[in-house]
Amino acid sequence: MTPDPREAALRFVGWARLWSPVAPRELRVDAWQALGLPGSFGDAETEYWASFHVGDPLPPAPLLLHAALGMEGGHAREEWMRVLQFLGLRWRDGTLPPDHLAPGCEALAAAIDRRDAVMVAELCRRYLLPWCARARERLGGRAAAALQLAERFEADLRSLGAAARD
Repeated sequence: MTPDPREAALRFVGWARLWSPVAPRELRVDAWQALGLPGSFGDAETEYWASFHVGDPLPPAPLLLHAALGMEGGHAREEWMRVLQFLGLRWRDGTLPPDHLAPGCEALAAAIDRRDAVMVAELCRRYLLPWCARARERLGGRAAAALQLAERFEADLRSLGAAARD
């Protein structure tokens, strides 16, 4: 059964709130619940911050896509700016770079809402699914809750691919 595009888009807005370090904690708590993630955000909060946001020089699974994927930052940011422009999204919030996973999820949600199957497939193939693979590699064996979070995100991404083939 093909998921409703509006529901799928809203799901990735939820992921954007969860991945954003600048979103208020209450939005992350609400997103956790809306996404149906196990337990509560409070139970996984310390591991969440240590796995995705805090590290020296980087956290184990950085949310900056270029850092996680070993890409040159300027090129990745420029490519994401083109994606945002194509989708008609304005980049007003300078607090997160455009190649951060949170705005990436917002761009994906917009592409889903527009029913742009090519854009959805390309964002998943080029950035989002490779981020999931890298996160699984880096989190495996030491951060169970964070690993489960990355796996649930990947499952949601893969459900989009299944919907595109239906």
